[in-house]
Amino acid sequence: MTALKGLLEALVLVVISFAVAAVIAGLWIAFGDGAFVTRFGICLVAVGALVAITGGASLSRMGSADAFAWLGQGPERASDDDGGRVLTGVGIFLFVSVPLVIAGGLLATA
Repeated sequence: MTALKGLLEALVLVVISFAVAAVIAGLWIAFGDGAFVTRFGICLVAVGALVAITGGASLSRMGSADAFAWLGQGPERASDDDGGRVLTGVGIFLFVSVPLVIAGGLLATA
């Protein structure tokens, strides 16, 4: 059951990423010229790379490290409560970022 929840979470993230890439490509076409498919592929690669970088919680922990150090507290620890997330950073990379980059690469070269 956990695997199905993880795949569903990955599907939702992929659909949202496709929508964001389509909006960005549409704006890119509106302010310039070019083929939508190529621009959409480039946007998919960029969104896939962004999701790969920010997929885990490491960036949010790095952002608060200075505040914790200034307050004299130790680093923030990972909690057991992930807010309902099933996929880890590796899962997000494998099931969301890699398909986005592959699909974007295929569309950008079409």
